[in-house]
Amino acid sequence: MRPVRNTFAVNLLIEAKTVLVVGGGRVGLRKTQSLLDAGAHVKLVCPTALPEFATLQIEHLARPFEDADVTGCALVIACTDSKIVNRAILEAARQAQVPCCCADGNWAEGDFIVPATLRTDDLLISISTNGRSCRTAKEVKDTLARRLTQCSPGVLFIHGIDTACPLPPAKLLSERLSFLSGLYGWCFLTTCNRTEIIAWAAPELIRSGLLTHAFHLPASAYTYHGEAAMRHLSYVLAGLKARMIGEFHIVGQVRDAVDTALSAGWANGQLQRAYAEALQRAQTLRAAIAPYIPQVEVEALALEGATGRVVIAGTGSLGRAALAKAREMGLEVTMLYHRHPIEGVDCRPLDQWQSAVQGATRFISALTVTEPLFDANALGIPAYDLGAPRNITGDEVHDLDVLRGDYLARTGAIDTILAIAEHTYTEITRD
Repeated sequence: MRPVRNTFAVNLLIEAKTVLVVGGGRVGLRKTQSLLDAGAHVKLVCPTALPEFATLQIEHLARPFEDADVTGCALVIACTDSKIVNRAILEAARQAQVPCCCADGNWAEGDFIVPATLRTDDLLISISTNGRSCRTAKEVKDTLARRLTQCSPGVLFIHGIDTACPLPPAKLLSERLSFLSGLYGWCFLTTCNRTEIIAWAAPELIRSGLLTHAFHLPASAYTYHGEAAMRHLSYVLAGLKARMIGEFHIVGQVRDAVDTALSAGWANGQLQRAYAEALQRAQTLRAAIAPYIPQVEVEALALEGATGRVVIAGTGSLGRAALAKAREMGLEVTMLYHRHPIEGVDCRPLDQWQSAVQGATRFISALTVTEPLFDANALGIPAYDLGAPRNITGDEVHDLDVLRGDYLARTGAIDTILAIAEHTYTEITRD
């Protein structure tokens, strides 16, 4: 019966180290090729060797083995066609305290064995039966090799739309996605102006269209993968895809999406690393564009072009700043207060907003509330929402993001910011 030994699996770091291979036959050739793949310097000792050795970058001493050959070596592999010679090599290595592997019946007396291995660009898989059956190990290796040819390393994938878009419940979506072969990890990002799936997926799955089909987003939805997806995510995290350039809330929103996916078991290590890399790039982008984002008073933007009488809801610091600006512009003002009225001004309780907006030309809300108090359609006049969170619901609302975004576009600052960002990102990826 073949001996059986309990073994301990390790991956040896032998790059640039010398490994002695004694034996120039088929076994020695396989061992040498594997050692070269690991970056080792191979010293081959044998009187004659197969012609294939001549194509390899090795040191060949064309003579019989000598005990001194083991000196200075990190490992020794004895694979001659003589069991007696292999035993002598093992003894010489033991005297020199150099680990030795015998590729014959002496293997159980050696220090290590070389299992069946399968190497790809990103994987090194070893299969061992602890000496029971080399044939079984080879069969398992061949089976894995065939399976791996059907799989591809994943890439970052993003599919989404620049607006809030209803999605099926996350649990239902995750159950649907779990059946897709080649989808290794994902998370869902939903904000007031962005709906995305951020995933790590095989290129074959991406090309099939099954992943995008699972979401049924509008035809205007975008799809990125690979470096294009990394660039997009970096720009999103830098606030360069927001309605208000440079806004910071998106960082927390993406982080929460990734954390949720991790807790649910949807996100894998590659997706986490891609997120971390994009966040690092985004921080560099933010630092580069920060000096080029002009600072402007939001109350001035909200009152730009106003005439007649305006209504301002809120008597806090922002509401008072809007009042001062309106007076500076010579506008008539009606204030709405929750707790603290302002003397010397037409100031009415908040619940009288309906009568206050009659005859007014603009409504500005500067309240700090947990839920919106007004509806743009009910107001019936142009509505400007300076509150955070939002004070006013409806599509026809000029909020902070819109006001600042329009200002950047109108002044040309957006073009400068995007140019700086593009140059910075090019430098990041070049390094």
